[in-house]
Amino acid sequence: MKKIAIYSLSALLIVSTAAFQPKKPKKSPKKAAVKKETAATPKVVLSDKAYDVKFDKTFHDFGKVSEGEQVETIFVLTNVGKEPVLIQNHEVECGCTTPTYTREPIMPGKSTNIKVGFNTNGKLGTNNKKVTLTTNGGKQELTFKCEVTEKAKVDPIDPGSPMKIKTN
Repeated sequence: MKKIAIYSLSALLIVSTAAFQPKKPKKSPKKAAVKKETAATPKVVLSDKAYDVKFDKTFHDFGKVSEGEQVETIFVLTNVGKEPVLIQNHEVECGCTTPTYTREPIMPGKSTNIKVGFNTNGKLGTNNKKVTLTTNGGKQELTFKCEVTEKAKVDPIDPGSPMKIKTN
């Protein structure tokens, strides 16, 4: 009888310890889905520098435009450094060039748009302009080219309008 009690108690002890052992976590399908998403999204490769930026382009050619047009292009700046980048100020060659950009810090791996506008009024001929951005990582130059042609002249006497003026 003692043997049966000991065997029963031993069996109960073994079953109870097996029931309360921590279970190994199984791989959840959510984690697998996250891994697939991150593998499909393009990664920005960070450099070893604290403050480092890259542009999608540093030159833009507007081609031929008529005098008086306002043209714009966008340069995309990406922070590839290890610290936030701040655009501190800019320099332009004349008031005809106007850059627009964020005043907020650009975090590592993030991008921002630099919109550069050019007023062609009074700028006949080939124009090569430069915008110099100063960041906490140094200076970067963005350039563009624009060939401004003279706008078509309209004769004030006969503007070519089908409307006729009635005279008495």
